Amino acid sequence: MESFKEFKKEFCVSIPEKLNEKIIGHLIRDDGQEDLLFGIWYPSIGKIRYTALVQSIIMPIKGDRKVHRNVSFNFEYFKRVCQLALDAGGGVVFMHSHPFPGWQKMSHVDVVAELKMSPNVETITNLPLVGLTVGSDGTWSGRVWLYSSSSYKLKWAKSVKVIGKVFTIYSDIKQKKHFSDNIYLQRTVSVWGSENQEKFMNLRIGIIGLGSVGSIVAETLARMGIQELLLIDYDKIEEHNIDRMLGVSKKNIGSYKVKVIANSIKRSSPLKNFKVTSITRNISDQYAYKCALDCDLLFCCADKPLARYILNHLAYSHLITVFNGGILAEIINSKLNFADWELSIIGPGYPCMQCISAYKSSDVILEKEGKLADPEYIRGLPGESIHKQNQNVMPFSMNLASFEVLQMIAYVAGIAELKYYGIQRYRFKQGRLSNCSDKVCDEKCDFNNNIAKGDSKFCPICTKKY
Repeated sequence: MESFKEFKKEFCVSIPEKLNEKIIGHLIRDDGQEDLLFGIWYPSIGKIRYTALVQSIIMPIKGDRKVHRNVSFNFEYFKRVCQLALDAGGGVVFMHSHPFPGWQKMSHVDVVAELKMSPNVETITNLPLVGLTVGSDGTWSGRVWLYSSSSYKLKWAKSVKVIGKVFTIYSDIKQKKHFSDNIYLQRTVSVWGSENQEKFMNLRIGIIGLGSVGSIVAETLARMGIQELLLIDYDKIEEHNIDRMLGVSKKNIGSYKVKVIANSIKRSSPLKNFKVTSITRNISDQYAYKCALDCDLLFCCADKPLARYILNHLAYSHLITVFNGGILAEIINSKLNFADWELSIIGPGYPCMQCISAYKSSDVILEKEGKLADPEYIRGLPGESIHKQNQNVMPFSMNLASFEVLQMIAYVAGIAELKYYGIQRYRFKQGRLSNCSDKVCDEKCDFNNNIAKGDSKFCPICTKKY
């Protein structure tokens, strides 16, 4: 049985966008009556957040429910749902609609119905009942039913997110952070408005890799009023970093990148209650991995294949959208042959990093074996090998970092024409930005075929499930 201790954590719910469309199509009726639906969810357990990932729905068949302004279901439907959830190794989510807009509370009838289901659901599936209510405008509210002191009590979700081609977040008004005028942010807010600024304030954003690109992304997010940032990088600052990183100087050589950048952006943030957490570990470390699960969005600013592989997994199995970028420059006889940088949104509705060749599976294996950290092995590679190309400079990094942040703003705020975003490539020598919207995932892509499976899938860096 799930430990009650786990649910002292922040609770959230995430739904893939395509699945959400099917759910909404069933629950919000043209005749204005309420309706219901069951589904299966999987846990995604971070260090401070527990997320229920709605993975599939179990449609009612004839006789399973009765619509009579309100709505009720029969025992056979409930029994079938519990058996299917048990077979799938997931939990039961109960969804129903209300004929009113906005974040929905629960009526006495709603409470009685979910309380009655909770003991059976947890006994059968070993996971608590998750409840979701959708308003007539598509706004979700969510909760989980927890056993404590001989009775079941509900815990409200801090937010319900819909993840896909667009990003939608519905927040519990009692738990969300509210925007108030800030003289230091007046120019920023004037561009996208206070409502969008409040969206940004309620996001926990992680940056993986705090080198030249990551340090600029961190500075930019801090200055635009993001309230909570997570920084993950295990490297220390070296002499060759000084001309490519923001917020560092010669006196910082030998210090951890995340510690120096964290102190720098604390000074840059216009917020009094700005929070930044720095982790001096690799994302492949279990602690860092679980901290990443606490985030709403992630920036991949790491150039190693294993980090990208792990973030690819998080984007699909855990529904955490990733903004990825990389730079490739080639120097021949001390002359720049080409310099390209590519960025992409990674998650449901978008092709994954493996399918767009942001990394190679074979390189992930090489890194796990320690080959990519072995100078002798690198020296033995051919001159054109990507692992020998390390010609990034500050202007290239600044351009890529700004593009990545712009992708995030377009994705969250919806103030740009998102169809032009996704995969973009900038060619420095031609001064040309192009869109690569024709790329898709392979039909057998493991990442796209495991959307919202969460902790039910093996962690890509462990030999056991979380």
